[in-house]
Amino acid sequence: MSSQPPRSFSTIGLKFILGLSGLVLFLFLIVHMLGNWQVFLPPYYMNVYAYYLKSNPLVLWSVRLFLLGALIVHVSTAIKLWKINREARPQPYKLLLPNQASFESRTMIVSGLIVLVFILFHLYHFSFKGPPFGFFKNFLFPLSKQMIPDVRTMVIVGFQNPWVTFFYVFSLSVLFLHLRHALESFLNSLGFVNSKSLPWEKIVAHAFALILYVGFLIVPIAIFLRLIH
Repeated sequence: MSSQPPRSFSTIGLKFILGLSGLVLFLFLIVHMLGNWQVFLPPYYMNVYAYYLKSNPLVLWSVRLFLLGALIVHVSTAIKLWKINREARPQPYKLLLPNQASFESRTMIVSGLIVLVFILFHLYHFSFKGPPFGFFKNFLFPLSKQMIPDVRTMVIVGFQNPWVTFFYVFSLSVLFLHLRHALESFLNSLGFVNSKSLPWEKIVAHAFALILYVGFLIVPIAIFLRLIH
């Protein structure tokens, strides 16, 4: 007899891991969004917030490595599930009925890869300040008797670039679709839904995804429209 666990058991386990790692990333998005909203306040608040985040490298890198681990687990698990589904159904459907699966569910692997590219660009853009964004390092803010990075000015100048803003808007829209289906699937997997229940899980998932989408989107849009200086 084979020592391998049944495929159904393996798939359920992978879906649980996928949902749990996705939940960690989702909670981080909420914190990140709230931090971004400080751009609407005077420069002191965002700059000091960013400075104190980076002033404790042990805590900062512990959180970064934890989030990186969650991202790696999430991406690798998603790819494993995608391969399992491909192997279980090697031939594509001859007729795809729209009511069998939503657009988001059929394109989760694609939207996930786009979001991954967006994350890498976001790090390159603001964290590593790679070319042509190296001049961000010249933006400084006076705090007591020292100069600290002027993160608020970096964000404002960064989103005054139309191509950068367009890419962020596009990527955030893809993230919205990805989150909307991911949250709905996660709530379904908790087992609270049955044939007699209202689609509350869809309402909650769509509401949370929309809140995050609008919450992130208002920053680049407001800056691009020169509503923030």
